[in-house]
Parts: sequence; structure tokens; C-alpha cells
Amino acid sequence: MSALDERVTALQSAIEAAGDVIDPDVVAPAEATFSHAQERLELSTQHTVVVLAGATGSGKSSLFNRLAGLDLAEVGYLRPTTSTPLACAWGPAGATELLDWIGVARRDQIARRSILDAPQDDAFEGLVLLDLPDHDSVVTQNQEVVDHVARYADLFVWVLDPQKYADAAIHARYLQPLATHAESSVVVLNQADRLSETDLKIAVDDLELILEREGFRGVPVIATSATSGKGLPELRAEIGRRITSKRASQARLVADVRQVARRLADAGGVEPVPGLDRPVRDALVETFVQCAGVPQIADAVEESMARRAVVATDWPLIGWVGRLRHDPLRELGFGRSARDAVAEVMPISPSVQRARADLALREATEVATEGMSRPWRASVVDAVAGESARDVIDELDEAVAGVDLGLKQRPLWWTAVGALQWLTFLAVVGGLAWSVAAAFGLVDPDPWTGAPRPLGMSLPLVLIAGGLLFGIALTLFSRWLGGVGARRAGARAEKKLTEAINRTTERIVVARLRSELDRYDRWRNGLSTAGR
Repeated sequence: MSALDERVTALQSAIEAAGDVIDPDVVAPAEATFSHAQERLELSTQHTVVVLAGATGSGKSSLFNRLAGLDLAEVGYLRPTTSTPLACAWGPAGATELLDWIGVARRDQIARRSILDAPQDDAFEGLVLLDLPDHDSVVTQNQEVVDHVARYADLFVWVLDPQKYADAAIHARYLQPLATHAESSVVVLNQADRLSETDLKIAVDDLELILEREGFRGVPVIATSATSGKGLPELRAEIGRRITSKRASQARLVADVRQVARRLADAGGVEPVPGLDRPVRDALVETFVQCAGVPQIADAVEESMARRAVVATDWPLIGWVGRLRHDPLRELGFGRSARDAVAEVMPISPSVQRARADLALREATEVATEGMSRPWRASVVDAVAGESARDVIDELDEAVAGVDLGLKQRPLWWTAVGALQWLTFLAVVGGLAWSVAAAFGLVDPDPWTGAPRPLGMSLPLVLIAGGLLFGIALTLFSRWLGGVGARRAGARAEKKLTEAINRTTERIVVARLRSELDRYDRWRNGLSTAGR
């Protein structure tokens, strides 16, 4: 891939990444650059378009005639004589299609070979030389022609004269805006025959200093005289070198891409951004956890499991009373989420939770995009936390509702303890029934001779006392064990809910923000490659 292809591809990638972030008026020149580069390369890669541009009386038309070897351009010193661009093309095939694209009239196109049957000039093979109207002409149309044709030049030959080489008209209007095109420029100080050698050296040194300040450091400055021929061999050699290297056309297009890329960078910014680092992300997840009511749900799960343990393992009469107590999670599975079930004990209202989550999301996004230009930052914040993003609280509610809190699970020890409690209950009931029947003489309180009598109690009293004592002990133990299990269930529920919120945050916030930051990176990297 050539340097031009690489830059054009990078610039295109940057513009595609930006989308509608950047003002269309700023992007339009870049899109025009794509079209221009493509059309130029499709028309011809064998021609080098060299334009002679200068002020009135600088002698560029005379210089054009000397380079062409023919008196083609009308020469004048007191007023502009070139009103339309004049082109001379070297090569048997000419450059008609290319010149038509540039906008040079057919009557002003001259083929240096074949038509005029001039001697072959291998050094200029493929050269298309244009003599432009004077840039400082009072005729507005002439200035428009210069501006138009300058867009198509592969190599600028700026023709200056000793009297006006520092003229602001050419420096401010053309040279300074084209500082990015230094590699596609040659500066000629014409009419050198009018100065002494000493004065000429002073003028050339002064001109080089001016050009260096304007970004043209290292640009060749050639002193010429169309009258005496001074400097013409050097100028022809420089033009020939650019043609032979086949770099002039690409260098100009590369400069165009570089210029557009730098303008886009100024408009859209290319500063690095911190991104969503781990502490900021964790703080955002913690805020979402609070807004989704995870602590309250975990507490409700713990309370619900403790109550269910009581119902399942307490002495039957006490367990029946426990069934009458309110359980906030009892109705789950009937269209209510865990968050809805505990809404009445939430510390803040749903609207405040929503606003709090939105604010946290916006603050995290702003921290992640610190350093971005205003257009980019506004675009990213809108994409992640604006109206175009789904309501985060709704997503979190869905994530919470989809978590299995383990409420349908029934530990095996509940069944075992429940069975023992029923045995103790039956022992107490049986002892009471036996005692009542014995009191009415219906049964013998001591049916077995020699049966043990703890503390002198009869067997029915042993059943009653033993059942009550064992039931109380078993109840106390099961409540302690149930509390441990309930706390573990609450911790598991909190962990599951937090993980669900973490995944949701990764999916709807982090992934979306990462996508936007990737766009910005493509923008930055593309402009960096295109503008270097």
C-alpha cells in the first residue's frame, strides 16, 4: 500500500468513525478530497501537472515560454496579459482528458510533441505545464481561475520578482494556506538579471527566511532570468527530477489529505481520554446495586428463609402461628419481581432511584470522556446516557427479576427436624390423652410393672414432659441453624443479584461506552496517520 493509499484509507476510516459528530461543513472538504484523489489517479498516473503562479509583472509567462521552448504565452509587464490558463503537454499522447478535467479550454491546450514536431525532451516526458492568470489581477474572474486550477496542481512553481517577493497578496492568499504542500512546491525568484550578485544573494536569503517562517523550510529557491537564461537549467532539472521520480502527483495528493486531516483534528479534537477505569466502573455498579434495591432484597430473602425455617421446623403449634406472619417474598412467582415485593421498605422512591442511576451513569461517562472535544463528548454521553439509550433502571429490574433467589429450595434438614417435631407433638398429645383417660379410670397410668419412673412421674407425664423439653430444645437448635441458613441464603441472593447487575452494566453501559470510545480511537488513529 502506497503512502497515499494509506493516508486516504486512514482519513476515510476517521470520517466513517465520526459519523455525524463533526459539522458537515468541516467534513465536506475531506469527502471532496477523496473524490478528487480518485478521479486524478484514474485519469492519469503518468502525467505531472506543474503550474506557474505569480503576480503581475513577475515574468511567469516569459518563463513559461522559455521552459516550453516556444513563444506560446503573451508577455506583458504593465498589466495582466494571461486571462485563461495555458497548457503545454509533453508526450505523443498529450493530456487532453486530464486538461479537460482541470478545466483548460481545448484551444489553450498544446502538445509539445507530435503536433509541433519538436525535438524529443526525455526529461519532460509526461509534463503538463500550465501558465496561470496573475493571482493579483483586478479582474475577479482571473483570481477565480487561479484558485480553481491550483486545486489540480501536482507541483507549484511560485514565480516571484525582486520587487514583490514579500508581497502579502501571494503569501497570505496562497503560500501560507498551502504550507502543508511544501513538498509540492518550488519557489522561483525571477528577473535575477536586474540585481547585482550581492543584492541577489541578499534577496534570496531574505526570501528563504520568509518561507521558513511560513512553513516552507527546505523548499528549493531558484534565482532565474527568462531574459538571460540564468537559473533555467536548475529549474528544468528540478522539474525533471520531480517528473522522473513520479512522486509529484502523489506528493500533492498526500499534502491535500494531510491538510484536510489537520483541519478535522482541529475541529473534532484528538486528545486521548482515560476511558472507564475499574474504580469508576465499580462505583457505578455499586450505585446500580443500591438503586435496584439489592440490599433490601437480600434482607427480605434472609427474613423470608428464617420465617420458612421456623414454619418448617418449629413445634407444630408455634409453626402454625408463624404461617400467619407477613412474608414480603411469599407472593413471588405471581407476576411480581423481588424488587416490587420489597418496594415498601426501599429507602428511596423509584423516581429518585431512576434519577440517581441516570446521574451516576452520566457522571461515569463524563469521567471516561474527559479531554474529548465538545462535539465528541456530547455524542458519547448521548449514546450512553441520553434519551437514545434504554432506561438503565428498567434493564436492571429485568436483570433482578430474572435471578433465581433459591426460595423454592427446601433444605433436607427442615424435613427431618419437622418430622421429629411432629413426633414430640404426638408424644405430648398422647401423654395428655393418656393422663385424661387415666384420671377417669379408663386406662391404667402404669400398664407395665417395673417401668422406670423418672422423678417419680408416671409414664403419661414422662411423655408430656419429655416431648415438651425435647421439642423446646429442638426448636431452639433449629432456629439457630435456620438463622445461619437464612443469612447464607441472603448472602447468596445478594451475590447473584450483584453479579446480574454487573453483567447488565457490562452489556448496556460498558459495551456501549467501549464501542463509542473505539469510534473515537478510530477517529484519532485515522487522523494521526493521515495528518502525519
